[in-house]
Amino acid sequence: MNKTPGTILVIDDNEVNRKYLKTVLSHNGFEPLITSSGFEALEELKVKEVDLILIDIQMPEMDGFECFRQIKALFNLECPILAITAFSDLTDKKEIIAFGFNDYIAKPVKPNVLIDTLSYWINNHSEIVTEGNHVKMEHVDKGILKDLLRFTDEESLLSLIDEFIEETKASLQSIAFLRSANKHAEILSILHNIKGNSGSFGFNLLSSKAAKIEAHIKEKRFEMAESDLDDFFEYTDFLLRDYQRLLNID
Repeated sequence: MNKTPGTILVIDDNEVNRKYLKTVLSHNGFEPLITSSGFEALEELKVKEVDLILIDIQMPEMDGFECFRQIKALFNLECPILAITAFSDLTDKKEIIAFGFNDYIAKPVKPNVLIDTLSYWINNHSEIVTEGNHVKMEHVDKGILKDLLRFTDEESLLSLIDEFIEETKASLQSIAFLRSANKHAEILSILHNIKGNSGSFGFNLLSSKAAKIEAHIKEKRFEMAESDLDDFFEYTDFLLRDYQRLLNID
């Protein structure tokens, strides 16, 4: 099966939404594969490969949750699956992540949020997949730091990173406690935040490791998650101790 790089499977029952998403995706270098229902999407997946799946949660007959469940049951896919949702309550959003979706995009869908989110997940997924092939990933992506410095000064950026580090330390303590109680759903939520925040500040390897464990938990591969958590704690111990040196801060 052949596909165009950046192929996005869109599943949405609303015609206006489908046209909107197709327009935004097409004009930003993606190849949209547009379907109007979960049933249609399942047929497309039998003959086509995609890089990412975008599912509207509130659809008739087969809603987004059932569509996700069917895709996971019928296909051996590793690509990210994101939800589009009008839910505004934080609890609803946490439930979407706990259900297994990699991420969500809130309605109304803003073009810049859509493109940034899809680009992040396609790039992040590619890094995770190639990790086993020993592709080198830097501890800190200086390119991301350089981009951030276009919008703020160095002192403010470093202050934000310090706050992120302190928040991550607290999160790791929470994970250690939850791990002893086998509370995987709660660990999943914390890892999701670490993954996103670390990626935002250029800590790509930390983000990738968190994403890998998150994927294990979502697929109920708890033994693999436990094994990777040992490595995760060892790595974060090094990173949180030496992050200033890695950032080249005197």
